[in-house]
Amino acid sequence: MKYPEPLDVTVYPRQYGIATFMRLPHITHLKELDVAILGIPFDTSLGYRVGTRMGPREIRACSASVRLYNSALKVNPFKKHRIADYGDLLVDPYSIEKTYELIESGIDKLMENNVIPVSVGGDHGITYPILKSIAKKHGPVALVVIDAHPDTHDTQFGHKLTHAGPWRRAIEQKALIPHKVIEIGIRGTLFSEEDLAYGEKQGFRVWTAEEFMSENIEKVKAEIHQIVGDTKCYFSLDIDGLDLSTAPGTGAPEIGGLSNLHALQVIRSLVGLNLVGADIVEVSPPLDTGNVTSLLASHLLYEMICVI
Repeated sequence: MKYPEPLDVTVYPRQYGIATFMRLPHITHLKELDVAILGIPFDTSLGYRVGTRMGPREIRACSASVRLYNSALKVNPFKKHRIADYGDLLVDPYSIEKTYELIESGIDKLMENNVIPVSVGGDHGITYPILKSIAKKHGPVALVVIDAHPDTHDTQFGHKLTHAGPWRRAIEQKALIPHKVIEIGIRGTLFSEEDLAYGEKQGFRVWTAEEFMSENIEKVKAEIHQIVGDTKCYFSLDIDGLDLSTAPGTGAPEIGGLSNLHALQVIRSLVGLNLVGADIVEVSPPLDTGNVTSLLASHLLYEMICVI
């Protein structure tokens, strides 16, 4: 079996070539893939500062600095699975509803070919249509998410399809198992005391940022595995789950967040779970400083691929 390989950095300098993720081949024939890295450049469902539509492009450019072998997990994922950059899903920047339909149908094609999607947003609303598609194949799944915000609002400015409510919409569509939703990093000011009520009623396991940072990572890992068990699981990383000092390039930053190391620890704790997809969202290059957020996101995306 032939495995797609990133360009050899000892032959081709990092600034060489088309900006695919980690300079992997751009492959759109799904029969040739096990894992597809795909961009979803859409941020129309944001309620405040936009710019995450540029995330996939900038993260790809920054990913040229990521090396192939993961010394912590002792794996080169490109030797184990057929992984390539699938390109971007088509979006309609003027219509949230149309874009969510396009995302869902785009992921449907991956599901039909047993390809695991690893998506790059875009805002966090994109995860809802991804989960809808995944649930058609796998049924409702568990969810592990790093995020500063609960993302369970019913509406925002009167609209139900926004980046502020993907988990509520996914539960309504029976795409998620409520008591197997795990949120890590929740913090910051709230619109009201009711912001966390929905998750509490649904049985979410929530680690606030302060609670998580006071826990031993092995204890957190054990509880994640106990909750998820053998259930198929999706992982989502909203970059604002990390502290503003380490990830300034995002539209709704919060102080007191997780560090780079915390994010690595959470991702690596997922080893052994039955992951059926993952994404990283809310990276906004126009709001970034020196590309540090996009660079961070490219490394975290690589870690997700290694875990899968």
